[in-house]
Amino acid sequence: MSHFSLIKIKIRNPDPALLRRAVEMIAEELGGELVTRIRDYYGRTMEVQIGIVNDTFQRGVGVRVNEHGEVEVVGDFFLIPSSAVARFKELLVRNYTALALHAALAQLGYRVQAQKVEGRIFIRGVAP
Repeated sequence: MSHFSLIKIKIRNPDPALLRRAVEMIAEELGGELVTRIRDYYGRTMEVQIGIVNDTFQRGVGVRVNEHGEVEVVGDFFLIPSSAVARFKELLVRNYTALALHAALAQLGYRVQAQKVEGRIFIRGVAP
């Protein structure tokens, strides 16, 4: 049976702009298109803050923040490899964490450099 599934992520009370940018980075990496509406196997739709559609997530995978401030990944994952869903979650946490750290260090006055090497993001903060 096809239905929307919710997967909680260990990000709470996110900055909406950083969350959006994190999903944009995933879309760039996975070759996806940004969307605000996803659908299930039967064509029913659901609004999300931001999501992507690509070859793997043809019906879409979305990201939203629930009433408790918890980030959730939502989608109809029927016939989607669990490894693809796990990778999306991993990329979301990695990208959001890197963006939040970058923003926090910059706000504290550090000169911040970010570099992506072999799927990892390295952040360097240099004191003024």
